[in-house]
Amino acid sequence: MNNDTTDGALVHIAIEDDWEMSLPLGSYEAATRGVAYEPGGYIRATTAAGVQTVLDRVYPDLTLPLLLVSLSVAGLEASGIDVEPARGDGWRIFGAIPCTDPAVVVAIRALERSGGRWVALAA
Repeated sequence: MNNDTTDGALVHIAIEDDWEMSLPLGSYEAATRGVAYEPGGYIRATTAAGVQTVLDRVYPDLTLPLLLVSLSVAGLEASGIDVEPARGDGWRIFGAIPCTDPAVVVAIRALERSGGRWVALAA
C-alpha cells in the first residue's frame, strides 16, 4: 500500500461547479463524481501520485471543468474530521470538507485536458 503523505497533503478532484456552489455554505460534500457524501459515507481523496489514475478511471469522459484541491491532513483532523488510508493511493475523508478554511484547503488548481484526456499537473 502506498499511502505516502510526507507533505501532509491529500488531493481531491472536484467538479468546478460543485466546488463553487459549496463556497457560500462553507462545506463541500461531493464524495466523487455523481456521489454525495451521503450515502457514499466518505469523500474520496488521493495522493499526488494517484491523481492521474483517478482522472483516467473516474473522469475520462467528463468535459466539465475540474479542480485539483489540495487538503491538509492536519487541518482536516484539527477540524474534527477523520482521515484514513484506503486501497493504493486512496484516502477516505469522513466528513464534509470545510472549503473556506485555509488551514484545510491549501491550494486549488484548475486541471487541463490534453490529447483528449485529463492530465495531472506537475508539482
